[in-house]
Amino acid sequence: MAPRSPHSKTAAIAGTLAGLLAAGLGAYYLYSARHEAAPAQLATVASAGSTALPAPAAKGALSREQAVAALMALPELKAWAGKIDAASKGQARGAVMEYDPQLRAWKGKQYYQLSFVENSSDAAQRWESFLVAQSDGEILVDDDVSGEPMSLEQWRKEKQPLLRGGPGE
Repeated sequence: MAPRSPHSKTAAIAGTLAGLLAAGLGAYYLYSARHEAAPAQLATVASAGSTALPAPAAKGALSREQAVAALMALPELKAWAGKIDAASKGQARGAVMEYDPQLRAWKGKQYYQLSFVENSSDAAQRWESFLVAQSDGEILVDDDVSGEPMSLEQWRKEKQPLLRGGPGE
């Protein structure tokens, strides 16, 4: 057996470390999502059809995990996730992912920048991008055409997202 070059050992070590880091971050996300989210708050907001969440009392600001949960509680995203699962026969899932880790300032508030995506083993196809206010959970839709965020009410009226069938529609 020929000796390996030092570069292949470095690449193997780097790949292993990257895999371990990804696994650790995934475990941390799942652990923190289960222990930080406020399901009672989110369920109340989702059933009331509100566009904003009350700020968590203990921390004074919405966590990233709570912002993701608030988006997934929207009826449109629940419907889209169901369509994706049915159309792909379970091979793809609807998911919310952060498209920029930096908070975005808009009209005096800081917002998490999140997208709803169709997530398959091949790729993640973006359906829509959202902003969720860290301070009060207000949800805005990032309008690709104007570049300006719009309210959920405006988005629902203009885009009729429940009638949507796929990523480009």
